[in-house]
Amino acid sequence: MAGVKDSFKRTTISLRTEEYEALRFVAFKRKTSIAGVVRELIYEHLEDEEDIRDGLKALQEKGDTMDWATFKKECLGL
Repeated sequence: MAGVKDSFKRTTISLRTEEYEALRFVAFKRKTSIAGVVRELIYEHLEDEEDIRDGLKALQEKGDTMDWATFKKECLGL
């Protein structure tokens, strides 16, 4: 995901204790940092949002007549 040429911006977030402990546990299991887990979760969420936008755009281009099976085949390659 992150390469040598990637630049990062620092941010601060506030978490409830249970959220922090859950992230800490996941990071421990993955042998990575909490920041690494958070970056991965954000990346996955943004990818999902992009997929949804692409799907909605495809539906508009097809005149809102595309069924789910056709969308999966033509737009997602599944």
